[in-house]
Amino acid sequence: MAELVEDLDAVGAVDGARLHQERLLRRAVERMLTQVVDLAVSVCSHVVSSRMVNPPTTYRGAIDAALTLKALDEELATSLRRAIGMRNLLVHDYARADLDIVAAAVPQARADAAAFVRQVSAWLLREH
Repeated sequence: MAELVEDLDAVGAVDGARLHQERLLRRAVERMLTQVVDLAVSVCSHVVSSRMVNPPTTYRGAIDAALTLKALDEELATSLRRAIGMRNLLVHDYARADLDIVAAAVPQARADAAAFVRQVSAWLLREH
């Protein structure tokens, strides 16, 4: 996750117009955003499966269960749920993504990744 955040930082400032003009950049940013979500959900799924008999099988379920275990706070869980929605849009190509929204997700992904590492690390230290 740290490498993804470093790569997002290396992209610099992005906006919808830049993402529209630079297709390779857009594809790279979209991929990095989806990978941040995938990693967060994978970690949540692992944490949750160690504590629950019937762990959730969906992305949102993993986040909700991590929230229930207090591995995440409500603010981060809410942000990650929104990121899951964007991830699904980008991965499954349900509709054309609004590039201004994709661009706005970049600094949010950076903040969410940092908060995620802090919160899950603190939870692991408390619980183990």
